[in-house]
Amino acid sequence: MQMGGRGLNSDINVTPFVDICLVLLIIFMVVTPMLQEGITINLPYAKKSLKHEDDDTHAVVVAVKTEKNGEQVVYVQKKPVPRDQYQAEMTEVHDRMPDKSILIKADRSMKYGDVRRIMIETNQAGFESVALVTEKVQGQED
Repeated sequence: MQMGGRGLNSDINVTPFVDICLVLLIIFMVVTPMLQEGITINLPYAKKSLKHEDDDTHAVVVAVKTEKNGEQVVYVQKKPVPRDQYQAEMTEVHDRMPDKSILIKADRSMKYGDVRRIMIETNQAGFESVALVTEKVQGQED
């Protein structure tokens, strides 16, 4: 004798699973852009600024900035490199990727002489194509 008509329900309730998946998706969508930001560099302004690609396929990106204590910090492809080991690191990079060009992102608060030394050491490591990355002045047209 059946008392309730149909018997046991053996279906899986997927609503909690979908809820958890959507929450995880939202978390990843919020966190991923934060991870891709990288190093904060205040680039100098220029009237004309060419577009550049930050990916590894076109160029090696070197970021340089001065910390509040006055110490220079150099990042090669987002990897911190001690300032006194920069040229040796760039020589190793050149041995692995001799055809790449170099994009130098130097903070606008850095002294010209310090940026110039980075450029010279990059050139001495074997790279011929070295460019400085700037931001275009707001309101300027090409």
